Amino acid sequence: ERIKMMADYKKMLTTPPETPPDLAQGRAIFNKSCAQCHTLYGVGGKVGPDITGSNRANLDYLLENIIDPSAVIPKEYAATIIEMKNGRVLTGIVRAESPLALTVITVNETLTLPRKEVETLTVSKISMMPDDLLKPFREEEVRALIAYLQSPAQVELKGK
Repeated sequence: ERIKMMADYKKMLTTPPETPPDLAQGRAIFNKSCAQCHTLYGVGGKVGPDITGSNRANLDYLLENIIDPSAVIPKEYAATIIEMKNGRVLTGIVRAESPLALTVITVNETLTLPRKEVETLTVSKISMMPDDLLKPFREEEVRALIAYLQSPAQVELKGK
């Protein structure tokens, strides 16, 4: 199913559009949907990889990582499910560990958890990046986002 989805998006994205993709719209979509976790051109979150230096010009690379984010998860970005002794369950990236504490980055915050309060740690095989991120977008929006992701330089936002 994911392979077919990647092929469908690739076909759509390699067919010339009637009008060129709007890079500013693509940046706005990135800011809304991706920048909470990813950095591009120095702007964005630190939960996921900084994608500025990634292989963004390669459409297959982008589609594989967007459509099937759990296929290949670098060790430093593997999500950990943390069960606390009080019953609370957190999912995040463990950035630092010591005998006394864990530093965990979640989508919303960075936490320091006392080790004595942690019941279990389980590394997940599922990426923190959700599947099907492109599904809610219209074709024009997908084209704009991918064009922005592939742009070799930062793009101005509209109204700036």
